[in-house]
Amino acid sequence: MERYWKDISWTDCGDDTSMYGCTPYFPYALDAGVSRRDVPRSWCACSTDPYARSTARPRVVRSAVAVAFLVALGLPSGARAREVTGPCATVMDPNNAPSTDPRIEHIFVAGIHVNVLLPPRYHQEHGRRYPVLYLFHGAFSDEDSFSTQTNLLSFTASQPEHLQAIVVMPDGSRLPAGRDWVDGAHPQETFVIKTLLPYIDAHYRTLDDGGHRAGAGFSGGAMNAAVYAARHPELFAAVGSFSGFLDPYDPTGIDIVQEFVSYDDDLCGGTIAPYDIWGDPDVHPMGWIGHDPVYLARSLHDISVYISSANGVPCDDQGDPDPFLVFAESAVYAMSLSFDQALTEAGVAHTTRFRRCGIHQFSNSNQGLAEFWPQMFEAFGRRRLHPFDYRTGDASASAWDWSFDVPAGRAPEFLDITGASAHGLSLTGSGTVRVTTAPLFGKREPVVVSGLGDQPITLHADDAGRIFFDVTLEAPHALEEYTAAERSAEAADPRYFATRSVVFSRSPR
Repeated sequence: MERYWKDISWTDCGDDTSMYGCTPYFPYALDAGVSRRDVPRSWCACSTDPYARSTARPRVVRSAVAVAFLVALGLPSGARAREVTGPCATVMDPNNAPSTDPRIEHIFVAGIHVNVLLPPRYHQEHGRRYPVLYLFHGAFSDEDSFSTQTNLLSFTASQPEHLQAIVVMPDGSRLPAGRDWVDGAHPQETFVIKTLLPYIDAHYRTLDDGGHRAGAGFSGGAMNAAVYAARHPELFAAVGSFSGFLDPYDPTGIDIVQEFVSYDDDLCGGTIAPYDIWGDPDVHPMGWIGHDPVYLARSLHDISVYISSANGVPCDDQGDPDPFLVFAESAVYAMSLSFDQALTEAGVAHTTRFRRCGIHQFSNSNQGLAEFWPQMFEAFGRRRLHPFDYRTGDASASAWDWSFDVPAGRAPEFLDITGASAHGLSLTGSGTVRVTTAPLFGKREPVVVSGLGDQPITLHADDAGRIFFDVTLEAPHALEEYTAAERSAEAADPRYFATRSVVFSRSPR
């Protein structure tokens, strides 16, 4: 691969990316020693190697440089349980067989490969139940990556009995996204939340409540863990990010995603269009932002959050590393800092471990897991506090057994819920929101609700103890949030989003 880097030069190719041996600038800008945002999009990386010839979509199958970039963004250096042939094998190496450790059960759940790592004495202590950690891999990896690319097996085996957990590692496909793809082809979030979690709780001796469940991951897998926890906070007590790809809507993140789609098509026979996963970031930005941990930070108030990352500066023992490994870790480091800042601004307590050196390698998870493990166990079983805050970009969403539904007609945008409890809540957004509370009240109990109109009204809880009501904020917005038009409208109107507070009080008996 070094010979390719020696052969690369730079040129201004304008709009013509089909010239001999040239590909658009991204992600080569870092090798030129400049910031990604400072590089004109007309720059091209050009190689004198005849097999590096590109078209408008770079033909990565012919470029060892692009292969190296894929590895840099979180790929295992040689881990693949199922045989992969052809060009795809260059990034999904078939030489690393799944672990034969007897503690690992290799199972299928709804046709998806899943590895379940059991505690050492799981089969001896028949009455004992365990908390569960879900570990998510990054791009072009699989369910065997953590067991073959990190010290997970030896680390978990060395833990004392009171710090033992079941570890579940699902195959998240070559392009894990932490969401159901917009084209409908890969319902990744639905599989994890609606299928995998219930399956594991039904087939293994788990402590089957959100207070004893955690999620963590490396690179893109960290995004999965953070998104699932932010969108379903009642299901997780802790979340850990190891060199996490935590801000896909960042310009660098958008470029990486689009490049990966192209690489999957060229190397692995994929048939994915550029916007099949999150959608068009300019036309429909909420498809990205609604699943971006940085924008969902306020939903993590009741979850123990851990973030670790190196900074892309090679350590002394790492010699002269591949430039892409440097680029990749510097990219996720910037994303980790953004997530840290978002959590701080939202008042969410969290732990950060930013290394003074290090490049993007799966083994970064070793130190991260060792630090996250005791924090995770400290979070298990603690009292879940309320009231809660929650943010959603969905037209229909639920959290903590509440539900929030917006009728058709409102453009995609965030709804912010603040201080939801048995005493009431505040909503910020537009349109009309149908709120259904958790079962907080007695059967048929009368509840006085203020804030829905000029006068308080009395509602009666249903048989389950829930009340439901409509909150009208203002006329529903017609512009999707974060589009250029919406930003202009919001900047021109300081009251663009409306806030309404609703107060509950129990009626005297």
